[in-house]
Amino acid sequence: MSDLEGPKPLPVYFRSQDPSALHANQALARLQQEALSPVPQNYELWFAYYAQTQLDVVRALDALSHNKQPITDSLCVDLHQRYLSEAANNETVREAGARIQATINGVSSQMDAARAVTHHYTEALESAAMQLGSPVLGGPIDSEQIRSTLLSVLDTTNGMLAQNRRLEDALTQSSLAMQGLERELEVARKQSLTDGLTALANRKAFDAEISRLWQNALIGGASFSLLMLDIDHFKVFNDTHGHPVGDEVLRLVARTLAQCVRSGDMAARYGGEEFAILLPETALPEALTLANAMRTTVESMSLVRRKGGDKLGRVTLSGGAAEMTPEDSPEALVARADAALYRAKKRGRNRVEAQDNAQ
Repeated sequence: MSDLEGPKPLPVYFRSQDPSALHANQALARLQQEALSPVPQNYELWFAYYAQTQLDVVRALDALSHNKQPITDSLCVDLHQRYLSEAANNETVREAGARIQATINGVSSQMDAARAVTHHYTEALESAAMQLGSPVLGGPIDSEQIRSTLLSVLDTTNGMLAQNRRLEDALTQSSLAMQGLERELEVARKQSLTDGLTALANRKAFDAEISRLWQNALIGGASFSLLMLDIDHFKVFNDTHGHPVGDEVLRLVARTLAQCVRSGDMAARYGGEEFAILLPETALPEALTLANAMRTTVESMSLVRRKGGDKLGRVTLSGGAAEMTPEDSPEALVARADAALYRAKKRGRNRVEAQDNAQ
């Protein structure tokens, strides 16, 4: 692993021989050195880096350092979402599976016990029937024999009822446990498909949705369009006003895009300052109209710093639009929309280009 600490000595936050304390010191110091927000996600990312618990995190951060790329809060959110959130969700699923199996085992044990008690109860009834129907030594059945037999049957009946109540309680508890697990898994599922910074759909959700739309289009013939939108000069804005302000801009643009799309459309953060909009049953002209409406809405917003009221200027978007064709693939559709976005950047930014302008 390359030396990423730089020439200055790192501050010490915890004094302990425990390796975890060392990794905590390194992580907290690195947040300070990179001017990163001291939020739990950033701390967890750098702790994982120094502890080397997630090699993908180590490789990704080493690559950023090697390429001398600034490490920003938004980049850290991306890496946390990509590597650590997925691991956490997988752990949630594993824990849920173990709890489900434990619940099943507990109910199965109660059911086995109930079957045994039922079998015993059946035998007791048969035995009672034989005793009451077969007088001892051919003589009459006396009252004491009847009383003893009935008490035995009653005792067995009470045992079976108690076991049934235990089984009923176990089933009730298992039902409540399953409902709780269902809620937890739904939360984990949503988190795994949501971008942590902007609350839009993440890249994983986008990839799944474009594949689904593609398959549906091939089967049913309904076309769809894709918009790729990018914030103009975002790096300059970030460097000028700071990464926390840059993150707020990302959130603001994301909220604007989410408000512009219809029910059934998907607005996703594709990566960095780039967004993707999937538009089912939408032809290219309608997609261009929506993209320009989004662009002008974002451009019309005047950004003001909350503390101090300083005006930060305006943010603009460049975009590319492409419509699905049966001849290519989801990857080709993304490439065509990206190529149109690149043309918009070359032609002055703050504009939207379409795929058919490539000729």
